[in-house]
Order: sequence, then C-alpha cells, then structure tokens
Amino acid sequence: MQQRALEVFNSKSIFSKIIIVFMCVIAPLCVLSLFINSKGESAVRREIDKSLGARTAYFSGLLTVELNRMIQHQKEFIFDRDLQRLVYLYNTLGKYEWGETILRAQEKMQIIKTSSTYIKNVSAQMLETGKVVSNDNAIGTVDRDAVDAFVKQFHATGSPLMYYQDRLLLGYIYPDAILTQLKPDYVVFIELSVSELRKALATFTKDYEGAGAVLADLQQGWTITNEQDRTFIASMLDNIQVRSDKEPEIKSFRSGTTDYLVSYQMDPSTHMALLVYIPEKQVLGDLSSYRIWFWLLSVISMLIIAVFALWVYRLIHKPLTKLVFLFRKVEDGYLEPAALPKGQDEFRYLYEHFNSMVSKLKDLIHKLYEQDMRAKNSELKQLQSQINPHFLYNTYFILHRLAKMNDNESVILFSQYLGEYFQFITRNGASEIPLEQELKHARLYVDIQQIRFSNRIDAEFDPLPDDCKDVLVPKLIVQPIIENAYKYGVERMSDDGLISVRIASNPETVRIIIEDNGAGMDEVSLQKMQSELGSAMDGEEITGIRNVHRRLQLQFGKESGIVLGHGENGGLRVELVIMRPQMHEEDKKLQRMTDF
Repeated sequence: MQQRALEVFNSKSIFSKIIIVFMCVIAPLCVLSLFINSKGESAVRREIDKSLGARTAYFSGLLTVELNRMIQHQKEFIFDRDLQRLVYLYNTLGKYEWGETILRAQEKMQIIKTSSTYIKNVSAQMLETGKVVSNDNAIGTVDRDAVDAFVKQFHATGSPLMYYQDRLLLGYIYPDAILTQLKPDYVVFIELSVSELRKALATFTKDYEGAGAVLADLQQGWTITNEQDRTFIASMLDNIQVRSDKEPEIKSFRSGTTDYLVSYQMDPSTHMALLVYIPEKQVLGDLSSYRIWFWLLSVISMLIIAVFALWVYRLIHKPLTKLVFLFRKVEDGYLEPAALPKGQDEFRYLYEHFNSMVSKLKDLIHKLYEQDMRAKNSELKQLQSQINPHFLYNTYFILHRLAKMNDNESVILFSQYLGEYFQFITRNGASEIPLEQELKHARLYVDIQQIRFSNRIDAEFDPLPDDCKDVLVPKLIVQPIIENAYKYGVERMSDDGLISVRIASNPETVRIIIEDNGAGMDEVSLQKMQSELGSAMDGEEITGIRNVHRRLQLQFGKESGIVLGHGENGGLRVELVIMRPQMHEEDKKLQRMTDF
C-alpha cells in the first residue's frame, strides 16, 4: 500500500506535489497552533490573575503600612506628657502654661498630619475636660456622639476604623477599656482623607476602562470607591464572599452582559478589604474571535499557497532571491560577476546589467580611492608648509629684539638653537616624523623662548613612554601649541609662568596635553573656539592651532584633533588626540576585494 501511495505521489505534477506537501505541513501546524492558542489563553489568564493579585497585594500592603504607621503615631502620642497634662492637670495649669501646653500638643498633632497624605485631621477628644484639641489650632467641645459610637463599634468588632457621618476615623482609646474595664479619659482620632483615598483608588485602575477599586468594611457596612454606581458595588459585594486571607484571591463576577475579574485582599487588623475589578475584555480581549480568525486565516493561507506557490517560486522568487543575495555581497565589498540564468527573460537582462554595474563600480572605487589619497596628501603638505614661514618670521623677530638689547650671550645661544632648528628642518624633509623627534624639537623651541623671557617662564616635559616614541606624527604639531601658550597664556606674567607638556597613552590613542597657568578663557569663549577649530573653508588661510587640528584630522581621521579645556592651574588646556594607526573599514573592504 505504501508503494502504491508513493507511485501515485510520483505520478503527480510538480504543482500537485507542492500543494500536497504544503497541506501536509500546514495541517499539523494548524492543529498545533490551535492547541498552543488554547494553552496560551490559559497561561495568559493565569499570568493576568497573578499580576492583578500582585498589584492588589502591593496596594493593600501600602495602605496597611500607612495605617500601621498612623496607629504607631497614635500610640506614641497617647502617652505624650503635654496631652496628659491637659487631661489630668488642667485645673492646676495657669492660663499661660495652659496655652503653651496646647500649642506644643498641636505641633505634635501637626507632625502626625503631615506624615501622610491620607491624613486630613488629628484631634484629641478629652472627655474629662469636655474639650477637643486638633492640629488646625482649633479648640472645641468634645464630640461625645462620635466617641461613644467609636467605643461601641471597637468593643464589637475590634477594628480601629469607623466610618461616621461621611468621615473615616482611626481611633485610639486611653486607657484601653478592654484591658482595664475603665471608662476612657480621652480618645485620639485621626481623620482619613476620603478624597485622597478615592484619588489613590482611581490611580490604581486608570489604565483600564470600566475598572475600579473599592475599600470596604463588610462588618460595619461602609465603602469608599471611585465608582459612582452604588448599585453595582453593592451587587458585587453581595456576590463576592470576601475572606480574611493572607494572599489575594481572584474571582469572576458578571454584571449585566459584562464579565469582571475581581481581585481582593482583607487586612485582618483593620477588617478593611481592598477589591479591584476590571472588565475581562480589557485584559483578555475577545479571545473567541481570535479562534475564528485563526481558522479563516488558515483556509485563506492554504488557498493562496495553492494558487501562487509554483508561480512565485519558479518565475520570481528564486531568481529574485539570488539577485538580492548578490546585492548584499556587493554591500559587503565582494564585487564579483553573477552566473547568467538559462532563460531569455527579464531576469537575464537584469543579471547582465548587474555584471556590467559591478565591473564599472569596481573601477570607480579604485579611481576614487586613488584620487582621495592624492587629495589628502596634497592638502596635508599644503597645511604643513604654512608652519615653516610662520615660525621663521617669529624667530627672527625674537633675534632682532635680542640684538637690539645688546644681549650678545643670548644672541649667540639663540642663534645656535636657531641653527639646530633649521638643521632639523633641512635634514628631515619627510612629512611625518617619530613623536620622540617632534618632542625633542619642541624642547628646542622652549630653549629659544627661555632666552627670550629670561627664565621668568618655566616649562616642564614629562618623560615620553616607550610605546609612543616611534609613533609617526606630522611635523611641527607640538611647537605651535607651545607658542600659543607663550603668546596668550604666560607671556605677560612677571614671574612664575609655567607651561607643562604631558603624554598619556593607551592601545587606541596617544594624547599630548599642554597646559599653562595663565588667565585662561571663560567657558563661552572656550566653547566658541572649540567649535571654530575645524570651520576653515577651502581656500581660507589656516594658521596656528587650527592648522594643527586640521593636519591631525587629515592624518589620523575625524576622531583625532585638538580638544580644549580648562587647565588644573587655571590656564588653557590643549589636548592633541592622535588615534593609533589602524586599518579603516574601507581599506579592509578594498583589501578583501583585491584578495578575492
């Protein structure tokens, strides 16, 4: 039978075989997808239940912590000396002492009030004196009805919370009537802000339309909610049997045509329960519609596959995929001609022109690369040539001043230094030199300046690390920066002028840091100068510090150049950043193309 089935399958056309194969593949996938969808629905519901329960527990825990903190404040305040003096020693206190004691007690009640946004008022009901003192600087008459109602419900339920005349009160009796069997002398009430509680409840469910939250004490029969439909709340409380469990519970509730998920948790100490209800559609969506769409999509998918599979694959998909692959290889730098397809259709035309494009592109890349390198070398030599006359006329000005001052010894020493300088220039015509030679030349320039300033300006050079000595850099990049430090930093100082040159290196960069202790620059001028470093346009004269910045960028790339900052001694800090030579990505691609 298997042999017969194989023969029947082999006798079918390619189109039929593809349809059969697709059907064999899609049918199990559809069944598996339906099973996964069902399992996913159950898993999503469990995770939503956990998330809703966790949020309920978290918010309930926050309220419990707030209430416990308020109760702790009550316990501490109940034994306050000022409060007990007002209750038990009121007949012995003078008017001034009575007033001072009340003020101190009110200040402590105000501290309790400001400890939580949920506290609206704090008061002490002093039954012995018939007076009540509150944090709002008011002294009135004891509300005996409220006190009696609280004592009664506290004895009945043990809950410190009482909802009385649209007020939610948290009370504490002294002395404790349950323990001492005595009548209370005074009661400390903390009135909770119902409006703030409603705001908190609204915030808790703001992400879901039609959702809400309820604070309720089922024993006393009071509720606080952000929902105005009291009938709905009463119906939900009647259907949900709230139990005093440590962990939140999730139940379903139906009102009219809407199903709700209800999460609740009760605090055993206060008998207050938090209930959160959310329409199931808000969190689960209409999952049944997904199943319908799933089957519809499966049928449509099979029809589309049957109609277009062969046509797309044979005429378009295969040659187009290959062409896209060839374009991606071109993006990666591999420029190779493609094998032409056997047919004489439009794809053969595309492949022929693709090969022509690759050939021309390869030639253009080589030409542009060579032109770019020639342009960079030409600009680099032009920039470097601007330094030599700049230094030349400055040194001759110095020599002229020394001769005019008849300082023959300085003239002799200066001319010797100058001769050594020009000897360096004439003997080394290369555009790049090791960093060690560049710094040696900079020291020579400093020696020249030492003669000029009669040692009132000193210069310090840190030792050059061994791994930096052979780093090739453009000539005359350090001396112009030192010259700038002399001219604008320390030249006008009468004594104690200082210029320091330090070297910092790592595997990626070499940094030459030049600082002076002159007046420096303000932050605005510093930022302006930094932004103008690379702003010279083609044909514009480039001198000094911008010259060095441009040459470093031409030589080592855009990440190199000059960074300006404030020096440690108050002057200007100039940092020459040199990226260590590494092969750029374009060079790597060109090398790969050449190797290929």
